[in-house]
Amino acid sequence: MQRITLFLCLLLSCNFVQASTGGMEDNIADVASWLILLVLPLAGIYLFWKVHIYPEKVAEKKNHPQLNAIKSMCLLSLVFGGLLWPVALIWANYDYGNQKEPQTPKDIDATEEEELNTIEN
Repeated sequence: MQRITLFLCLLLSCNFVQASTGGMEDNIADVASWLILLVLPLAGIYLFWKVHIYPEKVAEKKNHPQLNAIKSMCLLSLVFGGLLWPVALIWANYDYGNQKEPQTPKDIDATEEEELNTIEN
């Protein structure tokens, strides 16, 4: 037991590892650390932003009648860490039929008047 303890103490007291003095490994480590500290967080923030505005782009492409509400939900999703993003994506992909343009309140009033006229007749 004493021999093992003495051997371990000798191993721990010896300096087997020598640090490199400005070799190529240091240059690679410097570049890697700058990439990790600066480039990757910026790329992550950019990717996070692009993913969170994706439902807005889908809604614009489909000429969604509730585009402004989807844009608002995308912004709120950025604030709340992405919790609302799946809802915005589902909402943006929802198909309202063959409706090309969003209905205005005047169009809705005209349709209601037509329905009332057909009921009265």
